[in-house]
Amino acid sequence: MRIGIDCSLVPGERVGIGQYAYQLVQALSRIDHENEYVLYPVFYYTFHPQYRRVAWPQAANIRVAFRWLPRPVLRALRHSRAPWFTKEWLLGRVDVVHSVSFSAPRLRSAHKRLVVTIHDLSFLTRPECHTQENIAHAVSGTRAAVAWADALIAISQHTRQDLIERVGAPPDRVVVTYLAPNPLCRRETDPAVLSSLRQRYRLPGAFILFVGSLEPRKNVARLLAAYAQLKATLRRDVHLVIAGGRGWLNDNIRPTVHDLGVAEQVHFLGYVPETDLPGLYSLAAVFAYPSLYEGFGLPVLEAMQCGTPVLTSNVSALPEVAGEAALLVTPTDVDDIAVGLARLLEDAALRAELSARGVARARLFSWERCAQETLAVYRQVYTGPRCR
Repeated sequence: MRIGIDCSLVPGERVGIGQYAYQLVQALSRIDHENEYVLYPVFYYTFHPQYRRVAWPQAANIRVAFRWLPRPVLRALRHSRAPWFTKEWLLGRVDVVHSVSFSAPRLRSAHKRLVVTIHDLSFLTRPECHTQENIAHAVSGTRAAVAWADALIAISQHTRQDLIERVGAPPDRVVVTYLAPNPLCRRETDPAVLSSLRQRYRLPGAFILFVGSLEPRKNVARLLAAYAQLKATLRRDVHLVIAGGRGWLNDNIRPTVHDLGVAEQVHFLGYVPETDLPGLYSLAAVFAYPSLYEGFGLPVLEAMQCGTPVLTSNVSALPEVAGEAALLVTPTDVDDIAVGLARLLEDAALRAELSARGVARARLFSWERCAQETLAVYRQVYTGPRCR
């Protein structure tokens, strides 16, 4: 079996879907030496200028497509106005095509099978967190995936249920494969590494950490409001550190910090490379992730794997991921978030208990397991009847 995998979102600031594709390929290279893999650093309309810089597994059964095409030629062939048969021809001779997001192609070839991973339906459940352009694109892409895919992979039971109930996905075609924390995210104990990290990012002595892009769904504005409600002595001793990419619809974030009077206690780091995240998680007193909606919530597991006590939301897939290893709060209730933060900061025994539970919880998830379950989906569609 020859399998082609969309890796177009791996280059650049690798988060979310890009991290999923990268870790899945790495795990497949470790567990499967029988099937052949073709990696697409450029997939249909998705083109990143750094697509040649990604370090892929050096395995005999894995090759990267398009290495022989000059970038201007490849960009032209992948343009949205290029004919469908050109794009499908560029997929090469593969049996299964795995699109890692809802931007799924309609494959005309009779022998090719299509697998599509859907990460969340926040554009339907939380439309206020998206631009109208993004909603239209996501709705169209997801409905096309449901219509054309031979199998859909959901990254949580919650996302699977959303797919079935909100867009009419056939239940027998939706398989759940859980994600896993980045293997790099382990408790960092080296004093030199931690000291260097603290100096480089000018980190305060003690802090609450949030990791995620600055977009409305991540609920940073309410996290700031909750932090501002903490006692002045707590805020003096424990600051709030926000790490993540630029996101969208976030013009209110920095003015909110000033309006709340906490500008001296809130630190914005911007995007943090994955190599620095273990130390950042390890230095944090508490990890706070009160997201309004998640298809999975990888940062929660990453913090747990580093032994950091976690506060997160009681909605969407987050309780499914966190289990009994986190303090759950109502993300729309600022008071509830504030009470949860204060409880964690003031109760050392609770922090220690959640730290231990979190490490044990994170062990239940692995990329090898995700790869095994994904490989089972490839085999199922390869040997089964075409569904479109």
